[in-house]
Amino acid sequence: MAFYFLLYWHFLVIMIVAGIITFLIPKFPSIVVLIISGLIGFVYSICIDFKDSIYFFISINLVVTSIPILLIRYLLFLNRKAEEMEKEV
Repeated sequence: MAFYFLLYWHFLVIMIVAGIITFLIPKFPSIVVLIISGLIGFVYSICIDFKDSIYFFISINLVVTSIPILLIRYLLFLNRKAEEMEKEV
């Protein structure tokens, strides 16, 4: 039970950090955040001594990290379009 709590907590922290980085530094490349997230998944699987599921942790980290990145990029896109529409009126 404690393993699953640590696992979900880890994904939540990764999700929040990726969202904050994307929101505060919009010019920062998303691929770098994804690579760092994959490396964190790799290190996490080694730290908990669960080396059989390295690919699982890396892929889940990449998916969990890409969700806030895509949502915030879309939010910034909508914000930019709304400002363009206000200038036209």
